[in-house]
Amino acid sequence: MITIKELASILGTSPTTVSNVLNGHTDKMSPSTRQRVEDALIQYEFRRTVRQEDHSKALKLVSVDFYLRSKENIFMDPFCSELLNAICLKLKEYGAYPVCGIPQEQKDIFHKLQARNVRGGIVVGVEPWECKNFAAKVGKPVVFIDCGEGDYDNIGIADYEGGKEMAEFLLKQGHRKIAFFCDRKSPVSSTFERFRGYCDALESYGIVYSNEDYYYLPDERNLRREAIRSFALKAKNEGYTAVFVVSDLLANEVVSIFFEEGLKVPDDISVTGFDDNIYARLCRPMLTTIRQSVVEKGEEAVKLLYQRIRGEEVIAKSFKLPVELIVRGSVRNINH
Repeated sequence: MITIKELASILGTSPTTVSNVLNGHTDKMSPSTRQRVEDALIQYEFRRTVRQEDHSKALKLVSVDFYLRSKENIFMDPFCSELLNAICLKLKEYGAYPVCGIPQEQKDIFHKLQARNVRGGIVVGVEPWECKNFAAKVGKPVVFIDCGEGDYDNIGIADYEGGKEMAEFLLKQGHRKIAFFCDRKSPVSSTFERFRGYCDALESYGIVYSNEDYYYLPDERNLRREAIRSFALKAKNEGYTAVFVVSDLLANEVVSIFFEEGLKVPDDISVTGFDDNIYARLCRPMLTTIRQSVVEKGEEAVKLLYQRIRGEEVIAKSFKLPVELIVRGSVRNINH
């Protein structure tokens, strides 16, 4: 394992400079020097050793990061705010404090996790194929949320089952031309599982999925609005009777823009969401959606993290919490 002194020698700088970066004392340091040291910490997989007596004196801190990159106004999304609230309350039970962030790059998370009294981390938004390597580099316990399944700790939900149950519900109501609205150009992570459930439900009814039924909703508000408006103008002519939206937040916006374009929900087209948060209940009509327990997700993530911190035996690395179909007024039965 490389030491601070050895790393400083490789970089041609002083051990104090490396130590200052590790401890966040970079006010008087040039951005290029800080960047060079941070890159080296990752490249050489630096691990900081903490003396046992230091643990009793320092605050117990846990890094909590929403690594959602281009997503706007992260904590206006009720999923993120409710999840953070649940994590904070559960950490309090363990006598720990969150150090929250909305990083743009993984190295920002890594840098924070190197701090002496940060015991471990909870991360939302890392792609499944990156999680194992990310956790190995950190050298401290890390629990991911909604980051797929693999040889790493993750708390998720039954996304596939939820996606399939929602699509089957629409099919039972007589809908055959169902669009899938998503905030990713191609479905990945939990979104992929919801999408896969949707596709399998169509197949069970003898309907072949077409790429033309997948609609990308960009993060940028005006582009997203135009994408929804464009669909609304052609929906009737192309035979769409329902839209499965990947989240309640987006579904609420979809219903509003449809109304502005003269497309009534559910009379002209049915709309469903996923999450069952406040937006599902504020929407008019209220959304048919898939309910998940965001609070339970946050609590389980903290519990699993502390099992790792304490070195306790963990039976399973990945947890899938159950979901539930909630039927409201945004879907019309067109069988008759």
